[in-house]
Amino acid sequence: MYTTTTPARIDASLHRLIDKVTPGGLPTYLDVRPEPGATVNGCFSNVRAKVARDGGRMLCGWQLWQWPRVLVEAEFHAVWLSPQGRMVEITPKPHGERSILFVPDARRDYHGEVVDNVRMALHDDQLVQHFIRVSRAIVQVMTRSGQPAGQGHVHVPAEQIAPLRQAQRFLGCAIESELREHDPCLCGSGLRYEQCHGHELELALA
Repeated sequence: MYTTTTPARIDASLHRLIDKVTPGGLPTYLDVRPEPGATVNGCFSNVRAKVARDGGRMLCGWQLWQWPRVLVEAEFHAVWLSPQGRMVEITPKPHGERSILFVPDARRDYHGEVVDNVRMALHDDQLVQHFIRVSRAIVQVMTRSGQPAGQGHVHVPAEQIAPLRQAQRFLGCAIESELREHDPCLCGSGLRYEQCHGHELELALA
């Protein structure tokens, strides 16, 4: 499966992503300082608990990720703004990242809604576009379940979510193997991806 990470530098692709999610936003690198009891992917509940203990307030914005040579991604996120006005990242990271790239978004607050990640491909390739579209479809299915974002496990009927998860894993493995739409499909059929699984996914996603 694919792994995104904190971008090492702020390049043109990240500036385009920032302009898309919060025009004029100013990205900042923040050290990860996990709060005791804070959970991975639970930033909103983590920050609420921190505010209740120590004051300050929740600051919403976008955590920026990068899948090198594949895509950049903005995740709706919250950090703790201390009473002195300092941004602090108190949520632990799934792969142990020591810092994050965060851009505040003064227009946004969190009210329990599901907010999909915003993804931008780094090059025009059907495999990457299909990965982005399948990832979006997964969130749409989860949203229909009525489960708020960042609130633990989501209960979705297996027949709805399993084919999408399988497609996402297949695409992630293919992209990690540096396959492109004109290369032989990962399934071993001998056909190019765009003629094999690419054709089937295009019909399904339509």
